[in-house]
Amino acid sequence: MTPGTGGSGGPDRPIAVEAGPVDVLHRLALAVRPLDARSRAAAGPGLRVGYESGPVPGRRDDPVRPLEGHGATGFVLRHATAGGLPAAVTVRVDDPARRWIPRRFRIPLWTRAELSGADERPPTAPHVPAASRLLIPWLLPGPAYPVPPGTTGLRLRVVRPDAAATPVRWPRVDAFGPGGVPLGWAHGDEYGQVLLLIDGVGVLPYPAPSRFAVALRTHAPDPGAGAPGDPPADLFADLVAEPILRSANPPRPQDLDNAVLRGTARPAGYRTSAADTVRALTVGQVVHAADLPHAPA
Repeated sequence: MTPGTGGSGGPDRPIAVEAGPVDVLHRLALAVRPLDARSRAAAGPGLRVGYESGPVPGRRDDPVRPLEGHGATGFVLRHATAGGLPAAVTVRVDDPARRWIPRRFRIPLWTRAELSGADERPPTAPHVPAASRLLIPWLLPGPAYPVPPGTTGLRLRVVRPDAAATPVRWPRVDAFGPGGVPLGWAHGDEYGQVLLLIDGVGVLPYPAPSRFAVALRTHAPDPGAGAPGDPPADLFADLVAEPILRSANPPRPQDLDNAVLRGTARPAGYRTSAADTVRALTVGQVVHAADLPHAPA
């Protein structure tokens, strides 16, 4: 075997282990471990996770390169022996079964030189733990999410306030109960479909009524950012790629769990509705509600 090459660090030198010197063929560049935002457990199986590599001249294949699936560990991207990785990648997480809403993230990578420096004699860089190369995105329920019995929520569409009720692609919705207490949040798909699931009844006194009102606040991409028309050939081309800061070494708690990863932060280019809309919830049921108009301020 020959030492690995690629990235910005050049060839890796053999490292010494108890059995003697060995060649390094790959190093972990990034691990992605998607979570179900409802259960906080690993999302899946059946997810597609990859990074966008861009079109290759003369080829018509998918511009997304899949990451290696490693079961409960998640999905892995490596600095390998052949070729190199860019300084930052755009990661896609998608569920063909539509149980979760897709997400995209733009994240800088640790370079091969930064990762291999700890093995030099003497070391030229500190050891980078695997946790500093970990992305833990939360996935919000999609139209086919397996809703447990007794759950309270709404199924609805977010639409433009026009005569055709044009669906809003990739909307987000926040729910507030009596007293303005946050009760939940949801992401929508390319058809504007939203499955909003609620935990609790806010500040309502016990016993809570079987029906109560919630205020829904929508966020959506600026309609002026792109002209209306046919959906793009790449289904996810207009899904926002949310920027992620590279984790510190060692990672801080906010590197692995923050508002962007949870999906509660308003992405750049999104505009909030000028006014909230009130809808009624039925405790213990997920009901279909009328379309939710999105009219930004």
